[in-house]
Amino acid sequence: MKDLEGVEGLPPLREIEDARLARLERKSIRGQLEQQRQEETAKARVRQVDEKGRAYGTGRRKTSIARVWIQPGIGRFIVNEKPFDAYFTQLAHRADLLAPFDKTKTLGLWDVFSTVKGGGVSGQVGAVRLGISRALQNSEPGLRPYLRSAGLLTRDPRMVERKKPGKAKARKSFQWVKR
Repeated sequence: MKDLEGVEGLPPLREIEDARLARLERKSIRGQLEQQRQEETAKARVRQVDEKGRAYGTGRRKTSIARVWIQPGIGRFIVNEKPFDAYFTQLAHRADLLAPFDKTKTLGLWDVFSTVKGGGVSGQVGAVRLGISRALQNSEPGLRPYLRSAGLLTRDPRMVERKKPGKAKARKSFQWVKR
């Protein structure tokens, strides 16, 4: 670009560019401060385990609620006093349950004990998975970024929509009759 030094009332192009760069640097300083604050809160996270060395996590999905305890072990996985492969028979559900361990590369290092009630099978799978993720985070706070980036710490807010009066279901209307 041509320097407009000869035009009255306009500052030189160098001054405009310097002001723009100064604004960009100020924004990056703000970003650095925000990042430092986030790192400090991450360091403030402490390991939460009970006297037996177990970490606890609660998971919810649809109408299912899961209580999950994990402790270092050989990889046992118990759901409602049954092995998890006997309780959840579909392979997709089993893979979904093991996702937190797969993402954190800790498969087979933890024993998992959980009780789950309410809802159907897929709701229970989602509840146990969230419980495992939260328990892993409580046991090893350093795993939180991996779990968060995989979306395993976010509770799925979708619920069944309620039935409305004057409707057959939540949104379905009754069959239209001409007379």
